[in-house]
Amino acid sequence: MLTRKSLFIAAAAALASVTFGCGGGSSTPATPAAGTLTRMITGDTYTFAMKGASKFPTGSFSYSGTAVLGITDNVTLGSKNGLVKLTATTTMTMNGEPGTSTSDTWYSYDANGNILEVANKDSEDPLFEQASPFVFLPGTYAVGQSGSYTKTNADDTTSNVTWEVHEKSVVSVPAGKFETFVLKVVDTQSDGVVTKTEYYVAPQLGYPVKIELYVTGPGGVSQKDEGVLKSYTQAVRG
Repeated sequence: MLTRKSLFIAAAAALASVTFGCGGGSSTPATPAAGTLTRMITGDTYTFAMKGASKFPTGSFSYSGTAVLGITDNVTLGSKNGLVKLTATTTMTMNGEPGTSTSDTWYSYDANGNILEVANKDSEDPLFEQASPFVFLPGTYAVGQSGSYTKTNADDTTSNVTWEVHEKSVVSVPAGKFETFVLKVVDTQSDGVVTKTEYYVAPQLGYPVKIELYVTGPGGVSQKDEGVLKSYTQAVRG
């Protein structure tokens, strides 16, 4: 799903707050059937408040900031057409030092409405394309639904990934109160790093409204990240 890089490398000034059920534009976007993920389109944006902390044998760091995620659809990347591009712009303070970064992630939708990650790139690394795009968010939600897959990482490790729609949960975040499906993802890398992520997905928004991420690794390395939706806009659907 949302790898740590694609979810937490971003931010900038927050968008004006909007209330649950009403996005930007001249009218309320069409509401999909319960449990069906809305497709992201050009004009959708999500602004997250982020915070996190890491521990290493040689020290630790903490950060906080804001990430603005902007969507562009019908994008071409190489030979692939009809992709969705998510551009994340992050402003954060890390151990008291301010900084900014950007990252791009390209997604496709399969025939079942699942979001597949195709490629990603941040401001410091080259484009990394998946040989076999993997599930980022499933297209439909029902408690007990689950799956697994393997993927290749930009650092040449591989991951075995399992995911499960664990439960439904009503959560309150700065952007409003949402009924969500809690998607639990466990990513076990070949180098021993394990990432456990909980996505609180509001299907009508097409994206999670809350993300909690825990990383553990050899030598006592650990990290905890959290992102909560501050505001969003949704382009008007037909």
